[in-house]
Amino acid sequence: MGALLSCCGGGSSSSSDYNNINDPADPEARRKQMAEAAEARMKAQEGRGVKNPEALKQRQIRMEELERKQEAAGRDQGGGLRWQVN
Repeated sequence: MGALLSCCGGGSSSSSDYNNINDPADPEARRKQMAEAAEARMKAQEGRGVKNPEALKQRQIRMEELERKQEAAGRDQGGGLRWQVN
């Protein structure tokens, strides 16, 4: 019966590793691990389904620059609407 308890984490010292999983002794280290895991998941999700991530980044940069140029051109023209009286 004692063998059953020792393998299931009953009373032996070998179960101390199992019990330390949720040990709040060092919350800063746990916070750091969780942040690193979250960053890794975000990177994996970003690249999911993208064959060439560098080309995607370059395209996004070009699109942002194009939008900025269009906004600047729109401000220079005063909105683009003019009244003409004949």
